[in-house]
Amino acid sequence: MLAWLQGGLGKLNFAISHVAKNIAGVLLALMLVMIIAQVVFRYGLNNSLGWTEELAKFFMVWIACLVAPWAYRENLNVSIDMFADALPKVLYQLSNIVISLLVLLVSGIFLMESLDFVQGGWQIYASSLPVKLAYFYLCTPFAFGSIGLVACEKLLEQIPCLFNSPSQRES
Repeated sequence: MLAWLQGGLGKLNFAISHVAKNIAGVLLALMLVMIIAQVVFRYGLNNSLGWTEELAKFFMVWIACLVAPWAYRENLNVSIDMFADALPKVLYQLSNIVISLLVLLVSGIFLMESLDFVQGGWQIYASSLPVKLAYFYLCTPFAFGSIGLVACEKLLEQIPCLFNSPSQRES
């Protein structure tokens, strides 16, 4: 049962992170095009575009939120392993479980807060675009919800390791 749940959650997280990573790539390309257009208009045509800077900032935030779950799932975040590597195997595994639990707790808290943040964004328009800010803020519940799902996946991988026999732990 646990393996089935872990496999299903792994497939879901893979699909979410794969799609989000590709969307982030498209947004990065669009951001590059907008910035080049801004430079051409400002210095070549002496007519600045007023909306590119704000939209590029929002794209940058969306890109970070879209790739965060993928980076966490693939262990691509910055880490200092010097202390963890010095721990005995059981303490190392316990520390990983504690870290995953903390990530789950923090992402859950931030998810709830981000929903309020989005709710407030429905009342406010962007300064240079006729778009409500809630559309830009929607990346935060996605990021924290997805990171929480990845933390659940990691916990499902880590907890059984504590109960394996010593000979299984060495491999």
